[in-house]
Amino acid sequence: MDQNKSIPEERYQLEIFVKAKNLKDMDTFSKSDPFCRLVHTIQGEKEKCEGDTEFLKNNLNPCWEKSFVIDYIFELNQKLVFQVWDKNQSAGSDDQLMGEIQTTVADIVGAKDMKCEFELKGKKGQNVGTLVVNIDKQPEDNQFLQLTWIGKDLMNTDGFFGKSDPFLKFYKRVGDDWLPVHKTEMIKDNLNPEWKQFQISFRRLCGGKLEQKFKVECWDVHEKGTNNQYMGHFETSIHELINDNKSEFNLEYQANKSGGKIILKEKKVIKRPTFMDFLRDGEQINLIIGVDYTAQNGNPNFPDSLHAFKTQNGNQYETAIRACAQILLNYDYDKKVAMYGFGAVPHLPNYNVNETEQCFPLTGDFQKPEVYGLEGLINLYKQTLPNLQFSGPGCLGEILNYSKQIAEFNAKKKIYTVLLILTCGQIHDLHQSTEILAQCANIPMSVILVGVGDFDFKKLEFLDQDQKQLQKEVLTRNVVQFVPFAPFSHSLPILQRELLAELPHQLTDYKSLLGLVPSK
Repeated sequence: MDQNKSIPEERYQLEIFVKAKNLKDMDTFSKSDPFCRLVHTIQGEKEKCEGDTEFLKNNLNPCWEKSFVIDYIFELNQKLVFQVWDKNQSAGSDDQLMGEIQTTVADIVGAKDMKCEFELKGKKGQNVGTLVVNIDKQPEDNQFLQLTWIGKDLMNTDGFFGKSDPFLKFYKRVGDDWLPVHKTEMIKDNLNPEWKQFQISFRRLCGGKLEQKFKVECWDVHEKGTNNQYMGHFETSIHELINDNKSEFNLEYQANKSGGKIILKEKKVIKRPTFMDFLRDGEQINLIIGVDYTAQNGNPNFPDSLHAFKTQNGNQYETAIRACAQILLNYDYDKKVAMYGFGAVPHLPNYNVNETEQCFPLTGDFQKPEVYGLEGLINLYKQTLPNLQFSGPGCLGEILNYSKQIAEFNAKKKIYTVLLILTCGQIHDLHQSTEILAQCANIPMSVILVGVGDFDFKKLEFLDQDQKQLQKEVLTRNVVQFVPFAPFSHSLPILQRELLAELPHQLTDYKSLLGLVPSK
């Protein structure tokens, strides 16, 4: 068994339904026989034809029965090209393209009821009908097991000088491999431990197959986890736990020797709403961007500055803004984004001060801090650079607190705030920042930290401690994602994946924490 193998988090699958209205007739003596083809391109990959629907004979208002199923990857752009063709049933004749439309998965998912109508365009750009596209979440596993396990009379592997420090490890069977999908916490010096309650999806535990066995191993932590000692294992299934009410298992250690017993104290089946469910219910993302203008970034007049004016493909800050914003804007309810600076003395036309500010709108107007769309953001970033005196120190507290207030204001409006902070990492108010982030765990907000340059990012990494103790407060959920820019700067798709991979889970964790479910 390979202890290092792991299961990636599952992706959603989407089912796409299509129909057309008022198609232009391509045939002379009869009506067209249309079918629809879907070409799907995931950012950074080659286009892929997802197949054709059936063709419907003599029909200018077809409602095709066949649907398309694709993976939904939140953090990457997914382009969809729908082509409507007229089937030519004569031998040796080619099918004729009637028209096509181009869109993205995000455009449809972000639309009301995940439904869009598009004007089909012919080869010369003329309107040849209407295409109606509906997206539905493919029937999937959003059922979870909530489990509480205890140990009884476990084997003591520490001899006379102590007791075992046990934890449980859960494995899913994939082919001939057992792959780890969950691990409990370790409980020190305890042969009758009770581990914390946890939830795990049916799919992650057993591929959604209720009778498929999964394996549970018990281990004793030795030497800081580098030489753990095996204490035994057992196999069971969701069917045994739920339907057969089996709750007590002997740990198989060696032939004719048991490592103790593991008992299921509590169990509950939970249907957890997914990220897609909340989007369908109208959840929107409100993007806020914070940019570091401290002197550590270097003078923008020089090419080695992280804010360099003259670069062929944009400086590091500009590239990071594009990478994150172009995905999040698809889900932003009004496509308007507020962008703030910190660590500089702003000399903007309508916001001119003589001291370092730690949260100032790049528009120069706190009442109107937003610009429209991706190009609006890039233009604002470029236009304001000459009017900023790079200074210091760099502090996150003010922009975190300001964004927190916005998130609190929007809490009852189905609006989830995402604060994107781009910084070289020289943070001077770590204590205040950790306190504010601890408070953000209970509001609809996530923070994405992007480390720009080759500085020491230990402080940013500290802020990104997933579910660990922050300033002596245990976060009820993770709200921070830190990504260093340089290792991923060669590939925009990979950078986007790193930046945004945690966001769907952070949103659903917030909803789960407050017991919020979609109204639809």
